[in-house]
Amino acid sequence: MVTVESTILQVKNRRHTAVIYVNESKIEVVDCTNSTNCRIQGVKGAGCPSYCPFVVDAKRYVQGLKTKYRVEVLNPNP
Repeated sequence: MVTVESTILQVKNRRHTAVIYVNESKIEVVDCTNSTNCRIQGVKGAGCPSYCPFVVDAKRYVQGLKTKYRVEVLNPNP
């Protein structure tokens, strides 16, 4: 569980990786290797949808719940 006001998470599965910035109440996808597939399938417009599995896992990690994919904190506090 992350108790930091803002952090950067890296969410990985076997094929794709997403870098996600998490602020107190806002989640923003910085970079995602799955974005091409999202555009082809027609689910990606201006940003990633809230039901994206990478976004869902980032939310679950911040809440301290079990995640489906591997989540790493890229900016740990000393």
